Amino acid sequence: MASIELFDSQLVIARLKDQVSALKAVGGAADFAAASQQGVKQTPAAFVIDLANRPLPNSLATTGLSQENTTTFGVILVLQNVRDVRGEQAGIALRELRISVMGALLDWVPAEGFDPCEAGPGRLLQFADLLLWWQDDYITRNLLR
Repeated sequence: MASIELFDSQLVIARLKDQVSALKAVGGAADFAAASQQGVKQTPAAFVIDLANRPLPNSLATTGLSQENTTTFGVILVLQNVRDVRGEQAGIALRELRISVMGALLDWVPAEGFDPCEAGPGRLLQFADLLLWWQDDYITRNLLR
């Protein structure tokens, strides 16, 4: 019988709540969808979303199951920029917040059987209505058997 463990983004949410005191709100994909449509109530905020699941081919062919599974998740950070319209202060605050989040997640093992989290790409999502939205991706792997 196969032993299947899938990534649980709730573990990341709990980790960020515990480790990054600067965050006023931390949520998941449903919270991100609501904030995108209705606005963010508290900043800085973080939203954890599952992005991709990429299993490699079964290395055991027909004699069983052994697949390396790569999971990518995103952490979307939202900061309010009320100090200056050019966003310089928000950029400074974003850098500090990204360092705190990376410190909490990089080399952290999200669950038994998973590899430590690694950094993936990051990108600006939006800078509008005095809010700066930034996404950093993280990667972990586990073995499906």
